[in-house]
Formats: sequence, structure tokens, C-alpha cells
Amino acid sequence: MKNRPHFRPNPYYEDLERMEEAVMSILHNLEMENTEIHENSHKLKKEFTFSRNLLSQLLMENTCRKKLVPLKQESKEVHLDCALNQKYLVDFNKKDKDQQRPDPASSGLRKCKRAGIGHTPVRELPEE
Repeated sequence: MKNRPHFRPNPYYEDLERMEEAVMSILHNLEMENTEIHENSHKLKKEFTFSRNLLSQLLMENTCRKKLVPLKQESKEVHLDCALNQKYLVDFNKKDKDQQRPDPASSGLRKCKRAGIGHTPVRELPEE
């Protein structure tokens, strides 16, 4: 072995190896940054989609509220009309009962019930 000549490494080769290590380190750092940026981009897309959907929902809710206000007012008016109609009908029924209260002796109603007949006599409507 001592007879072999001794080879010195090429200084350019050593410089190239150091440059390769530096480039590989930079490449690794760039790949890590790229991965991190890609993950952040994906998160931002999700947040953007969520925000856009939230905005759509808020706009829809606002539109529904604007439509609901007149409907609530209309509903109050309808309830008021129903209450007035109900009061009118109650008053009308009281007046009708007061006007149609017949004399029990002149009515054929008692006779029909005593006789066991299942229907009542037809009454005539008052003339207006």
C-alpha cells in the first residue's frame, strides 16, 4: 500500500460539495415554506367560503325580516278583523235569540218533545 501514489482531493470538488449542501438546505427550506403556504392557502379558502356563505345567510335573513314586518302588520289587522267579526256575530246571535224567543204556550216545540217526535217544527224567518 505504501507503493501507491497519494492523491490529493480536488479543491474545486470540495467547493462544489459545500455549494451542493447549501443549495440542498435552501431547497429543503423552500419546500417546507411551500408546504406551509399551501396549508395556509387551504385554510384561507375554507374561511373565505365560510364567510361568503355566512354573508349569503345574513342577506337572506335580512330579506326575510324585511318581508316579515308587513306580514306581521297584516296579521295584526287580520286578528283585529276576526275579533270584530266575532264580536259582531255574538251580538247578532244575542239579538236573533231575543227576537225569536217564542211564547212557550203557542209553540209546537213542547208538544213535539212530549209526543216523542225527534224533529222540531220549521220556524219562519222574520221579515226585514
